[in-house]
Amino acid sequence: MKASLLVCIVAGVFTAHIGMVMLLSHLRPHPVSAPRPKDNFSMKATSFVDSQTGEKMIYQEFTVSTRLATPKNAPPPARPQFELPPHP
Repeated sequence: MKASLLVCIVAGVFTAHIGMVMLLSHLRPHPVSAPRPKDNFSMKATSFVDSQTGEKMIYQEFTVSTRLATPKNAPPPARPQFELPPHP
């Protein structure tokens, strides 16, 4: 038996075993991922036309919540009060 034939047989057997291992690893059930947590970021935008100048105004509000206190002890968030900027 020639050495090159022996090397080809060994390489073929090795490749077949690697293929079987890869095939069997994909048949195994994977753990179910945890549900995505609720987003802690939100954005609200309001647009209107200023009656005096006719300019389009856009107000944007960004809210980011954190877990620094338990919900029962946390005070309710203050409602934002928007003021129109003075026009020259």
